[in-house]
Amino acid sequence: MNLAPEPLALEPQSQPTQDCRRAIAFRYRGLFGAVLFVPVGLTVLFSAAVVPENSLQGVALNAAGWLAFLIYAALRVWATLYVGGRKDQELQTEGPYSICRNPLYLGSLAFAIAAACFLKSIVFAAALLPAVFLYLRFVVRAEEHYLERRFQADYRDYCRRTPRFWPRWSAFHTPSQVRVELKRLKQEFLRLSRAAGFIIVLQVIVHLRAGPSWPHWFSVP
Repeated sequence: MNLAPEPLALEPQSQPTQDCRRAIAFRYRGLFGAVLFVPVGLTVLFSAAVVPENSLQGVALNAAGWLAFLIYAALRVWATLYVGGRKDQELQTEGPYSICRNPLYLGSLAFAIAAACFLKSIVFAAALLPAVFLYLRFVVRAEEHYLERRFQADYRDYCRRTPRFWPRWSAFHTPSQVRVELKRLKQEFLRLSRAAGFIIVLQVIVHLRAGPSWPHWFSVP
């Protein structure tokens, strides 16, 4: 399903730009996500586990969590190869951007799904639904407003032929060569290292939660 927005009214170029860099939701999107997920995650961590870690279901959820994390990492690196350092200078429509308009946000969703699998929590998984809605309504839309003002008709045409999130693999195309900024790629690998460290720490905490000495203050599935 193509979730392309309705064409937006263009603003004069001389008007003070209220683009995604100034939009509160976009500027603080990291904090936005933390406010949505940290309280739920902490509540789940201090609740008794519904699915035992060593059970068949627990092993399956852990495997699904690592698969989602690998999808997150692959999308981050793949998108960075095409857009790193050039996002505001040119409209990128090749590679991952030819199958969906927001591969980086799609990767972030995969990361949240990975966390839900590791936590084995229905409540945390359910929190993804309002989070996705709020990101679509505020964060992604702020960036879309900026891109339409920046690239005008080219961006509107891109929206018409490319889904917002759900990949359309038949539309994939890429040039024979891609210019890569190694600085941006290095930054992305550092970000992925921190994300992997977070997942490892989360796994350790989840295993500790299964022990009798871990405090279980709440009852959240």
